Amino acid sequence: MSGAPVRIGVDLGQGGCRAVAHHDGRTGHARTPGFWSGQPAARIADAVGAALADLGPAPDGPVAVGVGMTGLNGRTPSTDDLRSRLRDRGLRGTLHVADDSVTAYLGALGPVPGAVVAAGTGVVVLAAAPDGRTARVDGWGAALGDRGSGHWIGRAALRRALRQRDRDRAGPLLDAAVATFGPLETLPARWREQPPTPEQLAGFAGAVAELARAGDPDARSVWRRAGVLLADSAVAALRRTGLAGADVPVAGTGGVFAAADLLLPTFTRALRVGAPYARPVTATADPLAGALALCARPTGGTLFTGLVVHCDIEERAGKR
Repeated sequence: MSGAPVRIGVDLGQGGCRAVAHHDGRTGHARTPGFWSGQPAARIADAVGAALADLGPAPDGPVAVGVGMTGLNGRTPSTDDLRSRLRDRGLRGTLHVADDSVTAYLGALGPVPGAVVAAGTGVVVLAAAPDGRTARVDGWGAALGDRGSGHWIGRAALRRALRQRDRDRAGPLLDAAVATFGPLETLPARWREQPPTPEQLAGFAGAVAELARAGDPDARSVWRRAGVLLADSAVAALRRTGLAGADVPVAGTGGVFAAADLLLPTFTRALRVGAPYARPVTATADPLAGALALCARPTGGTLFTGLVVHCDIEERAGKR
C-alpha cells in the first residue's frame, strides 16, 4: 500500500453534502444531507466517515481533508467543531477549509485568473486577479439574493404560474406548478405553516427546463432571464477585480449550468456586453474536485491568499 495520505474532498451545499476519498488508486463516495439539515460540522464529518467506509481498507495513517462549504458568505471558517468531530472518528492529519466559491473556482478553472459562476440551489460568483485581488458576488442566500439560481428559477416560474391562474390562463406551466406544489388555492396557507426549503423550490427548476425545451414561452423566459442575471453577477465580480477589460476565462458550474442550452445564449450575450474580452469556457471539473485540490497547498499561489484555512486536525481550540 502507498504511504501517501488518504485524500478526502467534501462539498457542503444547501441541498446536500458530497464527499470523495482517494487512496492507492481506489475511490470511495458518500452523500449526506446539506447545510440546512443540521450542524454543518456534523454533516461534513458524517460525509468523511461514509466516504472512508466506501473506500474500504486504508492504512492507519494521516488523512488530508479539503472542504468547501456554503454558508460562510466570504468569512473565514471556524474549524474547532469540525476538527473535534474528525478527532472523535480517530482521524489525524491536515484540514483545509474554504468558502464554496473557492472550491467551485478551483474545480472549474484551477489556479488561474478569471471568474467562476457557481449556480445550483443558490449562486455565488468568485473572480480572482493575478495580483491577489478577489471579489465575491451574490451568495446572499435565497431570501436576499441568489439571482439566477435554481431557487430563483423555481420561484420565478411559480410566480408566473400564479399569474396565469389569476388570469384564467391554462397552460403547461400552471399544470406543472399544481403537480409540484398541490392545489394553488391552499398554497399560501400551507406555505405559511411549512415554507418549502430552497432546494425544494430549486427542484421545480427541472420541470421548468423541460417545459422550456418543449417551447413554453413563460418557462423559456424564466431561463433566459436567469442567464442575464448570472452574467450580470459575473461582470460585477470582474469589474471589482479590474478584469472587466481583460482576456480571462469565465466558467459556469453547478446544476443550473447543466441546462446550458437554455442558459448560455443570454448568459454569453450579457457577459460580452459588460466584459467584451472575457471568454466563456466549460468548467474542467466540479466543486468536489476543487475541494480535493485544497489538500495540495499552496493553492494557486497568491490567488486565494487569506481565503483558505489550513490546520492540523489534532490542533486544539485556541492553539492555531
